[in-house]
Amino acid sequence: DYLIIIIISPKYYETVTASPVGLESDERTFNTVYIHKQLQNEFIQNGSKNFRFIPIVFPGARRQCHVPNWLQNTHVYAWPRDCDDILRRLMRVEKYYPPPIGPLPTI
Repeated sequence: DYLIIIIISPKYYETVTASPVGLESDERTFNTVYIHKQLQNEFIQNGSKNFRFIPIVFPGARRQCHVPNWLQNTHVYAWPRDCDDILRRLMRVEKYYPPPIGPLPTI
């Protein structure tokens, strides 16, 4: 049960959405596209439910423009604004705890 951090930047978006013809043919680009497709396949196989991915938008990127379509309907964090929430997610700690259940009312 590992969590996967997906760092989203304009360069990442450009790399994973470019046509194969227009891509640079270096190993970094090939690996980035390959991993992106693997993540997307896992997401689809899970019924489009996000169990492991932590998408983080870095400065210079915008959620509406640079987050891949398949991640648009999941919680996307902004770095550094959501730093505390990212740490909570990584540590699997809830932000809010429900209040304790009180005594049953008498009728």
